Amino acid sequence: MDNLFKDLEGIGISGVEDINLFEDGLKKDEKPKISIKVKDAEAIIYQRKVTCPVCNKLFMTSSIRTGRIRFVDTELDLRPIYNGFDPIPYDVVVCTHCGYAGLNKFFLKVSEFKAKIIKTKISVSYNGKEYPKVFTYEQAIQRYKLALLNSVVGHDSNGMKAYLCLKISWLFRGWQEQLREEGEIGSKRIKELKSNELIFVRKAFEGFLIAYECESFPIVGIEQDNLEYLISELARRLGEFDETRKWLSRVIQRQNTNKRLNDKIFQVKELMNKGIMT
Repeated sequence: MDNLFKDLEGIGISGVEDINLFEDGLKKDEKPKISIKVKDAEAIIYQRKVTCPVCNKLFMTSSIRTGRIRFVDTELDLRPIYNGFDPIPYDVVVCTHCGYAGLNKFFLKVSEFKAKIIKTKISVSYNGKEYPKVFTYEQAIQRYKLALLNSVVGHDSNGMKAYLCLKISWLFRGWQEQLREEGEIGSKRIKELKSNELIFVRKAFEGFLIAYECESFPIVGIEQDNLEYLISELARRLGEFDETRKWLSRVIQRQNTNKRLNDKIFQVKELMNKGIMT
């Protein structure tokens, strides 16, 4: 498989090109760094202290003052959009001492078994990295990939790994949007970022398919009808319209979906019928 974690070599993590991302489920050239565009970043981002549950050392991480940003809408693949600021890059916490990384919501919830594996498979080679207060998309993607690797070696659920892949695809999309806003349109770099976005859309699609069959709902907080819808939308973005139809029909047959989800279903069907993937 493609080495999804190649860009972690800069922080000492190597030799993971053959790692399997998802576990079998049971039935039921150097780029310039781009700063994320913000409105008064100093007022939105602050540093907080965290004690790592794996190595028990204290470190600082950037966090968002949620009261300073305004939610606008969600895109068809459930990516949240905020007015003038993208908080997604800040949803992963990375211990700068041992390399343990995970989503904010789950960072402190690490089992003794997983902590031991992380120490033996990640911490021993992790060479540490200090991040600035405001992340570039490139830095945010590196942090998310480290969280994904932690999730893989720690045997987290396929749903969790799929969710991380989904969020990584959002970061690649956000990076493209930022470049376009800065006047970079149709460049080789944007095409590469789009290709990487779709790689992680594919991984999220595959992971959620496995999770749907073997995990209990809600899966990483996603209820069944929402996951069926999400799978259909990921299939559309990959051009797999038969899969889109199949998963949309499951949602529609429930007949108890809310108006917001029904509106998104209608939009996905319209795009699918026109053969539109993006």
